[in-house]
Amino acid sequence: MSGWIGNIFLLASIQGILLTVFLLFSKNNIKANRVLSVTMFFLSLDLLSVYSFAAGWYKTYPVIFGANFGFPFIYGPIFYLYAKFITGKEEKFSAKYLVHFIPFILAHLYVSPFYFLSEQEKIQQINVYISDLQIDLIVISALKPIHGLIYTLYSLKLLKEFNTQIKNSYSNIEQKKLGWLRNLIIGVTLIWLIVAFTFVYTVILSLGYSDSNEIIYFSIAIFIYTVGYGALYQPEMFAKKEQNISSGEVVVGETPQQEKYSKSNLSENQIEEIKTSLISLMENKKAFLNSELTIDQLALEIGVSKHNLSETINSAFQKNFYDFVNSYRVEDFKQRIKNPEFANYSLIAVAFESGFSSKSSFNTIFKKYTGTTPSEYRKQSAS
Repeated sequence: MSGWIGNIFLLASIQGILLTVFLLFSKNNIKANRVLSVTMFFLSLDLLSVYSFAAGWYKTYPVIFGANFGFPFIYGPIFYLYAKFITGKEEKFSAKYLVHFIPFILAHLYVSPFYFLSEQEKIQQINVYISDLQIDLIVISALKPIHGLIYTLYSLKLLKEFNTQIKNSYSNIEQKKLGWLRNLIIGVTLIWLIVAFTFVYTVILSLGYSDSNEIIYFSIAIFIYTVGYGALYQPEMFAKKEQNISSGEVVVGETPQQEKYSKSNLSENQIEEIKTSLISLMENKKAFLNSELTIDQLALEIGVSKHNLSETINSAFQKNFYDFVNSYRVEDFKQRIKNPEFANYSLIAVAFESGFSSKSSFNTIFKKYTGTTPSEYRKQSAS
């Protein structure tokens, strides 16, 4: 390992430890950031272990060799728990989650006999490990990226469910989306793919462990330099009054086909009544002009439960709440843009008048419903 890479590892491990402390005492996302701080701590120790090996510390203190052997088995469960907390799926750590850390414990127990050897025996064992590929360790190493990627997929599933759920409750999701979690999952996925690639490369082409470790831990160092900060500014999504988003009270799924409610107590007549009231509220009172309109507000205005309103929107309109409200905003924009009164307005100014709250969401939604951009639509309308 070259000196500058070793320095990057050392500095990244120090920064990771500082970030651990920072996350631990952050006033934002207290529970989620505490989980993330554990990840940062283990990643930092992982990097420090690699640095100490490259620096030859194991020759003087052989007991520190391989201290990070089982660490990869903790990253998947920790990131998964972080995703659960940040999406509001969990409010507190439950003892049932300890089962996820069994592979981490077993990996350390497997190599624990090493720590009962004398110092000379430890050095001999280390030299064997460095010079020869051992089948048992190869198998365990192969399981690490598989284990990590499985948990990453589960974290991605949580994020997708969350995005579906907020679309059933909010008409404006720009401040609700967990873009940081998505980026975090992408980063974690890339690291696991690098681990898998370097493992195959090492076994097939007999690349030295030190060389493959450099590739893996260089990516981890970059990850530490970039991770954590965005999470500090991601507000906890659900206060106590909003916990029903994760409770399953809303409909999960946004397929174009009608989603049947397994425990629906609404008759066809009741659905039709709610539908009529809803259309009246949207067309006559133009409730969609409220850029922060939520399904709770609309349900209160109509005098029905949130669940029943959500069911009606899904069943009668084949849409989730987010798409339902924004379809009205798009139609309102199309009418305004043809009105001479708005001839001197910018596109985004007209969009704001129609209930949109951000340029990016407006452009995305408008193109989804019309197949064209707002500027192209204005030109077509003027011609």
